[in-house]
Amino acid sequence: MTDARLTVVPIHRDELVIIAPPHHPLARLKSATIEEVGAFPLLMPKSGHTRDALENLFHERRMKPQVSMELDSSELLKRFVAADVGVGFIARSNVAEDVRANTLAIIPIADAHIRRDLALVFRKDKALSRAALVFIDTAVKIKAFDPSLETVKRS
Repeated sequence: MTDARLTVVPIHRDELVIIAPPHHPLARLKSATIEEVGAFPLLMPKSGHTRDALENLFHERRMKPQVSMELDSSELLKRFVAADVGVGFIARSNVAEDVRANTLAIIPIADAHIRRDLALVFRKDKALSRAALVFIDTAVKIKAFDPSLETVKRS
């Protein structure tokens, strides 16, 4: 939904990926389908955007995943996946350090693309403080280094 009274400044785009321990059978694959992931115990967030997106995806595919645990935070989800309790889905940017430390492996989703776009949203008719303007400028400059984002669009 677009509101002409608002300015929207995209600052980050992230995609959902599958995570598993580095020794897991899925970790050997270049990508995995939702059906392949469904063969393993699944760790899910208790609520939120990721949970909603996954439930919709499983519903569309008429799949009943074997959810072994529901967790309150991304950090808990990562720790339980690293301990080989199950596999999970998480935003790619949330696991960069874990992949570098070789505690988790990222497996792209082969047959679905779930992404989230983060943006700064503010009203056009309201004056912003100097600090807010500096923050927006800094966020846009940082975003310029992220090639996954498209050109900034203002509505």
